[in-house]
Amino acid sequence: MSSPIGSVAACWRYPVKSLQGFPAARVSIEAPGVRGDREHAVIDTETGHLLSAKRLAALLQGSATDERVTFPDGQVLLLDDPAVDEVLGSWLGRPVHLASLDEAGERSYEMTFDPPDDTAEYYEIPAPPGSFLDLAPVHVVTLATLAGCAAARPDLDWDVRRFRPNLVLDVDLPPFAEQEWVGRRLAVGGVTLSVDSPTVRCAMPLRAQPGGIEREPGLFKAMGELNESFPNHLGLYCSVAEPGDVATGDPVALT
Repeated sequence: MSSPIGSVAACWRYPVKSLQGFPAARVSIEAPGVRGDREHAVIDTETGHLLSAKRLAALLQGSATDERVTFPDGQVLLLDDPAVDEVLGSWLGRPVHLASLDEAGERSYEMTFDPPDDTAEYYEIPAPPGSFLDLAPVHVVTLATLAGCAAARPDLDWDVRRFRPNLVLDVDLPPFAEQEWVGRRLAVGGVTLSVDSPTVRCAMPLRAQPGGIEREPGLFKAMGELNESFPNHLGLYCSVAEPGDVATGDPVALT
């Protein structure tokens, strides 16, 4: 293995798609992705679509653990509570079902290619079959890129929670330098990842979230201006070459 180029700053899991997740000291990563990550999703029962904060921003105001969902009004229900669909539907204003991964099948979510404009046309994007993920099993961002963006555009909020990564890496590199890893393998703790592509950004980072994160539509244009190689991309999409565990503080190396 090559010498470490950095370490794991944080691990994140999001048990319900588009709801708030939580940082974890350790995560297990298998071929389909991070265990316990996006293993549930809210389904529109009339259309069959996965509901995502790409279109339904309200979802980011709720949160979930492996066992419970917490609603914006403070109500807490177990994920398998018989009342959870009714309460979710009342909150979101439509009939919905909180689906588990065995109900994923082949589904799509909706997004616009003009994220700052919530009135723009939306398109159906298929999720990977049998998954509630957007595209890839593991999503990685680096503190170096976020810090570089914040230094270049201090008028904007680059909070890491906007980007919903699974792994946050602390590496001593220039902003966006991780894009040069595409096509290579990355050893992270006990896991080897294949770096497949930069992460294209959607409306999600622009959304308001709990904890003082305000709507920030200017992020989209800024990512286009700051990332000359891949405008409107930030982060990496990875697949899993060798499964295992990753913990905060683990070394990171290119192989």
